[in-house]
Amino acid sequence: MRRPALLALGVLCGALAVSGQEDAGDPLLREIDRMKRLLEERIGKAAAEAEERVVLRTYDVSDLCTKLSDHGAPPENLTPSKYDAPPEAEDSEPRAAYDIDVLIEVMKWAVEPGSWEMEGTDIQPKNGRLFIRAIPRVHGRIERMLAWCRKSMDRRVSVDVAVVAVGDGDAALLTNALELTADEAQRLLARPLAAVTLSGFDGQRLGGRAGREISYLRDYEVEIADGAAVADPVTGKVLSGCTAEARACLDGNGGAILHCRLEMSRVAEPLPVHPTEHGPIELPTKRLTRVEASFWAPLGRTVVAGGCTVGEEPCVILVTARRR
Repeated sequence: MRRPALLALGVLCGALAVSGQEDAGDPLLREIDRMKRLLEERIGKAAAEAEERVVLRTYDVSDLCTKLSDHGAPPENLTPSKYDAPPEAEDSEPRAAYDIDVLIEVMKWAVEPGSWEMEGTDIQPKNGRLFIRAIPRVHGRIERMLAWCRKSMDRRVSVDVAVVAVGDGDAALLTNALELTADEAQRLLARPLAAVTLSGFDGQRLGGRAGREISYLRDYEVEIADGAAVADPVTGKVLSGCTAEARACLDGNGGAILHCRLEMSRVAEPLPVHPTEHGPIELPTKRLTRVEASFWAPLGRTVVAGGCTVGEEPCVILVTARRR
């Protein structure tokens, strides 16, 4: 109907322009105005009907609903081969920034609640996607809501942990959670004994290691058959370096609450050797220092999370949290 009506309107306007007769033009103009109003009413009615028509659109929300796991650092333990190592702390269950069922409930509650009572409206989650039947106006608001969710979820963070030996002039830096100036941080971080960088998401427990893993002969697995004994060597590994673990919880005010654990270990070399009836074994000895701390820190600034001694050297633990 639209195209014939517009064509008729154009023909009438052309006829009026050709005739140029003022007395004949008045009735013609009135007829053109009437047809124009009629056409606008029909177009408006069609647009209103389209706005209230339920349509299906698909939204990929897998990035919002991906479950994140904690990745802690295993503690350093030296145990004989005949004994089990102490159990490690269990990581929490993987969790998503937005649970898909909760996301659906929030959509129905926040985005025109009355519109979901219309016949044919529906939200179905399948394999990380939402199949939504709704009117166009609601679809537009859902797109804006998901864009806001993605913006609020982009909370990646990195935590730099460093162990630095301090001299007599640096004794004042042993105060816990003391914020350093940029010059102090640059001067100290230029000579770290160990450094680990952890990267992940807001609230995620992260772990990392830096240093050298040393392999050692820890025992023999003995099998006796036909009067003969076969001793297979059993090896292990020990870290000489740094193990760091941190959880950074951003507070929205330019800072983060940090929970940190640090282990500094130094293995004495050469490894002591002990003779056995099946052959020599190695008995590594190490000096192990463990430090744990919880504190608030401004993002991008370096703070002193604690102090310790590595060997005979007094050290400070420097932590810097940043948004990625």
